[in-house]
Amino acid sequence: MVLHGSTLSRLVSRGVFLVVTVFSAGLACAQSADLVGTMPEDYLPELKAILAAAFERSPKLIAAEYARAVREAQIYGANAARLPNVRGTSEYASNQTSASGNSSSQSRASGFFYRFEASQALFHWGALQNQSRAAQINLLVEQKNYAIAARELGIELRKAYLALIVEKAKLRQGREALRIFRADLAVTQEKNQAGLVSAAVLEGDKLRDREIALDLARGEAELEANRRRFARLAGLAELPEEKIPAEIPRLEHRPALAEAMTATLLRNEAKSTLEYEVYDLKVREALLREKIERTRLLPKFFAGAGYSLENNTDVNGSAINQQAFRRQSVSVSMQWYIFDGFATKGAIREALAAKRLHERVRDAKVGTVLQDAQILERSLKLDADALDLAEIRHAIAVEGRKRVADEAALGNLPKGDVERAQVNILQTDAATLFARATYLGRWSDFVALAGDDPVLQNLPARHAPQK
Repeated sequence: MVLHGSTLSRLVSRGVFLVVTVFSAGLACAQSADLVGTMPEDYLPELKAILAAAFERSPKLIAAEYARAVREAQIYGANAARLPNVRGTSEYASNQTSASGNSSSQSRASGFFYRFEASQALFHWGALQNQSRAAQINLLVEQKNYAIAARELGIELRKAYLALIVEKAKLRQGREALRIFRADLAVTQEKNQAGLVSAAVLEGDKLRDREIALDLARGEAELEANRRRFARLAGLAELPEEKIPAEIPRLEHRPALAEAMTATLLRNEAKSTLEYEVYDLKVREALLREKIERTRLLPKFFAGAGYSLENNTDVNGSAINQQAFRRQSVSVSMQWYIFDGFATKGAIREALAAKRLHERVRDAKVGTVLQDAQILERSLKLDADALDLAEIRHAIAVEGRKRVADEAALGNLPKGDVERAQVNILQTDAATLFARATYLGRWSDFVALAGDDPVLQNLPARHAPQK
């Protein structure tokens, strides 16, 4: 058997597409497995529980769920036009009829009357099927919007939780610094009483004490406010300060994984991202709307059936007779709107304009995603370097405290210098935590942008984004 050239070309194209699809899916699965242990919730187990609870109680996701439920309910309305329509009426009536000007010709009849009808759409040029498909697409869009909302919520919660850890570390350093400064202030007061220090120096230290205390109070107030915001965002009753971890474990930058994810994103032109899928579905929905609108001026065919018990009045001269009778009917009918004042033309243009708009937004979104992914990858390298520098500064501070402690033990330095060196360690520790939090926050952004955020794997089945 000899294959036609175009048929062979189509088979080859489909084969290549299948191979590329399988290869891309394999890369995606491999990358998803490589992401295990790299996310903030992997370093902070408490955050994993908070994320799981937030997906059930967060106000943002509850609102997204309502939007999804509305689209799901609208499918019934879209499918209703393809199903039989049954309706009925009934009444108990007393009917009296007479000829005008002749009251002796009255006729009276009373009883229970009813009518039942059924209709079924037969042929609408595919409009009803496309209407159901459009409703399904809108549901898929809302499912993906829910996934986007969950992903954005996960990013926001991760960053907020990491920021709380950094704030707590800064407060720990500030409280220790205030304690040491007040100890030095007490010594200054004693020296002032002994006449060794002037009153101006003492008042300057007191002013400095008030400034340090004010900064500390402001930091404590900000931490409390941020804790409440975080609890409200996550759907928690509260998040006490003692529940915030004191440390972020040491991180490992994996540039090869970031480069592979960026390469995969560039290779498939961001088609694996939720944003692309949402606008691509909107393009498909607009195409279906165009097809639906093009059938508005075409004849539509219906089948119908009816059964009724009705009152009938016969007039023969001055004689009037009323009688109930039964009626059965079966019909095939046609409705044809021949001209609607160019409303169909406008609806088609509107659908085409919506299609072009969604295509333009989709293409712009693809360009933005690809650009942002490359920027985030480069920023991650810089964050990794900043993290190394922070680790070095922290190690230097620890080593410096050891040297100060040794000199203090020999009597070469006052013991207060050891406490000041400890404050320096706390300061570099806060800087290190800030560098780790910055890296993990940007890594969360990068993973979410690449479309591989593991947090989406924990969504309930009814919310999981479908193809």
